[in-house]
Amino acid sequence: MSTPPFIAMPDGVALSEPPEWPVPTLLAEPAPSHGTALLVPGFTGSKEDFLAVLAPLAALGWRAAAMDLPGQAGFPGLGPRGSHTPAALAQSVRAEIDRLDDGRGVHLVGHSMGGLVTREVVLADTSGLASWTLLCSGPGPVPAATWPSLQALSQAIGVLPMTAIWQQKEAADRAGGWTPPSDDVATFVRRRFLANDPDALADFATILMTAPDRTELAAAALATAGLPSAVVTGERDDAWPPDEQERMAIRLAVPWHLLPGVGHSPAAEDPRLAATVLHDIFSHAAGMAHVDA
Repeated sequence: MSTPPFIAMPDGVALSEPPEWPVPTLLAEPAPSHGTALLVPGFTGSKEDFLAVLAPLAALGWRAAAMDLPGQAGFPGLGPRGSHTPAALAQSVRAEIDRLDDGRGVHLVGHSMGGLVTREVVLADTSGLASWTLLCSGPGPVPAATWPSLQALSQAIGVLPMTAIWQQKEAADRAGGWTPPSDDVATFVRRRFLANDPDALADFATILMTAPDRTELAAAALATAGLPSAVVTGERDDAWPPDEQERMAIRLAVPWHLLPGVGHSPAAEDPRLAATVLHDIFSHAAGMAHVDA
């Protein structure tokens, strides 16, 4: 699971939750800024997955926002099981783009399952976008070898209490090598999981097992709109294999960036490296003459 390295709010980062806008969003706002970036989390994640990368992005001159998807971390879901399709989730992302766009477009970043959701945004309407980056995401379902755990989670929801599901998941993750960096982070990750909407979580698992490969459609949409795009991969990614992500980048006809020393969550594992690479991608898309990372 994606695990933030800390949960204390960094200087310059704040929770943006105005009464007229229900989407919980972390926001760092340097003044002036080169433009705005919106980061979208994956499966069992939340906006806090990007907590460590927002301040580095702001230090590089970017107004950086991270959102929750419907059903994540206490943000209300969209309805009963079956409601949380990529296209339905994409509508929330589109609304956030429209809210954040200052006229220069938004640099959209989708992590893991968030990549599949943001792809629906690109396929539906590229207006208001300055670039699109897939971060440790793939062209379709995760490899079949990972499906048993997803199926078990989906089947347990509605049968077992979420606390029991968390205990089983935590035990399996720890057996697989997951170690939270602190007791505070461990407490947060548990609280976040229990706050998820169960039907949304089951739908997210289904997305990861059944998402169609729409790479050629996305490539056509990018070409038609002239929208800059990139694929960023951790060299030790254990979700979609790095070579599959590289092939996706080739099919999309976009640059591929392989990040050394990190796995599936570069923004949490090495936030300064992730910020530097995203800065380079955003700067190139914005046509900045000099990239100072």
